[in-house]
Amino acid sequence: MSNTHWDPVRYGLFGDERRRPAIDLISRLPKPADGFKPRQIVDLGCGPGSITALLDQAYRTQDNADTQIIGVDSSDEMLQTARKRAENIDWQQADIATWEPNSPVDIIFSNAALHWVPEHVKLFPRLTGFLRPGGLLAIQVPNNFLAPSHQLIGEAGNEWRDAVAEAIGQIRIMRPGDYFDVLSTDCDAIDLWQTQYCHVLRGEDPVFTWTSSTVLRPVLTALPDDAARATFCQKYKTRLKQVYPPRDDGITLFPFNRLFMIARKRNA
Repeated sequence: MSNTHWDPVRYGLFGDERRRPAIDLISRLPKPADGFKPRQIVDLGCGPGSITALLDQAYRTQDNADTQIIGVDSSDEMLQTARKRAENIDWQQADIATWEPNSPVDIIFSNAALHWVPEHVKLFPRLTGFLRPGGLLAIQVPNNFLAPSHQLIGEAGNEWRDAVAEAIGQIRIMRPGDYFDVLSTDCDAIDLWQTQYCHVLRGEDPVFTWTSSTVLRPVLTALPDDAARATFCQKYKTRLKQVYPPRDDGITLFPFNRLFMIARKRNA
């Protein structure tokens, strides 16, 4: 991910909903109580640090107090927020595409970040290469790109088709079977699954607020001026309300698909 502007406040507006997939991913990992006591854990794309703190709580126990927790992100704004946290976590600024650890890692964790990094067919072997034998790669990426929330971006941006298509093209993932093939070279235990969450959102234009802090960022940057951005946003909001209408109680239900994977590096 390039070092571009992220808004930690806007990103955190639906904090409980955004944290839920990470909590589910952490719950599937072995813990110190199971005899798995990692010495170093890295959270790639740590953002404001809330998920890194959950990793700290799960692994830096009384019996595993020496575990080093590292949060890596490219955004100044996100890391400024993360560094205000009380946990003894090592926050590092780096681009995931070029990041390297100082020593082999026991867990490389990433929640909703790697879809911003290109060439997964090269990235994932690179990441597993940083693991100790028996170490774990634990990843969650959004898999909602065929949903109306994402498809309507192209519709609303039809007037600037090429710019919008190029911006959206920066964000992509592979098929589950492709990840299995890539990971099976270095890993002997691979768990892949998909979950559709039904997020419960409140507020005015909540789906727009959700996407504007993530997938819309490169799109809005690619539009030529403020007038174009205003026109795009109005069209997009109108269509979102038609597809995701608020209920009588003011709640908007937002289905969202996510892809998970846990892979264990093969022992030498």
